[in-house]
Order: sequence, then C-alpha cells, then structure tokens
Amino acid sequence: MLKELIRARGVKQKWLASKMGVSEVTVSNWCSGKTVPSPDHLEKLSAILEVEISVLKNING
Repeated sequence: MLKELIRARGVKQKWLASKMGVSEVTVSNWCSGKTVPSPDHLEKLSAILEVEISVLKNING
C-alpha cells in the first residue's frame, strides 16, 4: 500500500528517503512489508504524502 501511495504522489523512494532522513533501503523495506515505520516516521510520512496517519498504520494490511 505504501508503494502505491508513493507512486500516486508521483515521487520516488529515493526522494522520500531523503525527505524522511532515512536510507532508501529503509523505505524499500517499508514498501515491501519487511519492516514498518516507527510512530515518528508515520507522522513524517503523513505530512509528506498528505495522508492521514490512520491510513499509514494499515500499510501492511
């Protein structure tokens, strides 16, 4: 789901990683479901991607 949100916003994982202050591998792991963002990262993702945190909490759902 996160991968689709990123694509829908027309941004790249590399750009998002830079904005988030994390590695591209971290964003890739979030997108693949290997790991999930911390609460702090969820807040940043919410602001950057302009979606509600509740949507992001279900990224592996």
